[in-house]
Parts: sequence; structure tokens; C-alpha cells
Amino acid sequence: MSNASLKVSRLDYAKQISRIARSLAVAQNEVVFGDVAIGQSLDRVGMFTEGNLEKRSDKLNDQLELFEDALDDLPELIGRYVRLMPLAAYDTGTSDADCFVRWLPTVVELTPEQRDLTLVVRSRYAVEEAGRRNRMGHVRFQDLVSLNDRLVAELATNSELRIHLNPIRTRAIFETGLLVGEEEAPETGIEVLFFAFQSEVRTVVLEPEGRALVQSLADTGPCGLSHLKVQLDLAMSLGDDFLLEMLSDCSDLGLIAFS
Repeated sequence: MSNASLKVSRLDYAKQISRIARSLAVAQNEVVFGDVAIGQSLDRVGMFTEGNLEKRSDKLNDQLELFEDALDDLPELIGRYVRLMPLAAYDTGTSDADCFVRWLPTVVELTPEQRDLTLVVRSRYAVEEAGRRNRMGHVRFQDLVSLNDRLVAELATNSELRIHLNPIRTRAIFETGLLVGEEEAPETGIEVLFFAFQSEVRTVVLEPEGRALVQSLADTGPCGLSHLKVQLDLAMSLGDDFLLEMLSDCSDLGLIAFS
């Protein structure tokens, strides 16, 4: 066989595998019937795809528990989704739920409350992805967080102490107060910060002072208390006691750490 023939054969084989994988992922069984080995039952293809789709649906139902009371037809929508949208090749466990809530508005007109729920799923996934991409940064910060109880007491007196902002985070703007215990949200929405703490994702509602603090630390990087005060004074004037209390609260949450 010539090199040219070998290249064509490899290309055809790769296309065949890709076609089979895409078809099996969404239970398009008839597409692969011609690929089934002679003597093998076609029923086994159906058993394989139905089993995979059922497992995928069960997993999504668990991950989308937030929507149980918000979408009456959630199981039907999940069933429709898994038959239309192939699973990502390197699904990380939560990526399928992220894809589902991105697909959802294309087939259903969502209420503001439902859109907030999709933001929760997307934001949690964004934090998990950021943690995977910056594993070393996440581990390093969590090591620093373990010292918070001791170092936060030195914040007002130790000029060498540096304040670090959690690098694994993302922001979201909720349209309603449903998820934060408020009767209604302002016209500008409610800003929420999602961030990693050990192996979980935590959330905190950001008031104007909290937004200024996070933005200042994001802009400057790790810095001392005096430098942070200067940066914050450019945005808003905060009393020393108020700032120390806010930093203490943030350290308790795992949003900031010290070194």
C-alpha cells in the first residue's frame, strides 16, 4: 500500500469514528447500523445508547436540582437536550449542566427568576473551570487561607502583612432578589461574587463597599493595608474600623488571605 493510500485510509477511518461517536451520543442508532459487525444484533446498539442517555439524564437532574420548582417540565427538557446535543468529548462533570442552561433559553422563554438560576449554574462552572486552569494558584491561596485566623489579628499592627484576593472567582448580576432573600432587586440588579473555597463554591452579595474592595485588590494585586486604604480612598472614603471589620469578614469567608 502506498503512503498516499495509507493517508486516505487513516482519514476515512477517523471520519468513520467521528461519525459513529456523534451518532451514538444522541442515539441516532440508524446512522451506525451499517457499521455493526456481521452477526451482531442491532438491538445492542439501542441498549447501549439508551443506557448512556439515561445515565446522562440522571446526572443532569441531580446537577439541576435548583430548577425542580422553577421548571415544571425539567425532565422533558433534559430528555430533549440529551437527544439533541452530544456530550462534550472531555466533559468535566459540570460542563454538561453549563451547556444545558446555555441551550435552555433557545427553546424556552425564561422568567427573570429562571435566568438567575441559570446564572448560578454558569457561575459555579466558571469558578470550577478557573480552579482547574489555575490549580497552583488555587492551592497556594487555600494554603494562605489556613493562616487567616492567626494573621487577621495582626492586620492593624503588622505593616508587613500583605492582603491577597482569592484568584478563583467570577461575578454575576441577578435580576431578582429570589436567591438572596430580597423581595425585589434594584434596577441595576444584585451583584454576587462566586469564589472557590477548598472544594466548594461560595457566594457573597457585594455591596458598594465590597465591590470597591474587590476591585481595588484585583487592580493592585497583593498589597499592605496602607496601600489598600489609598486605593479605596480614590473610590470611596471608608473609616479604618469599618475597613478592618470588612476585611475580617472577608477573611472568614475565604475571599481574602494574608501573607
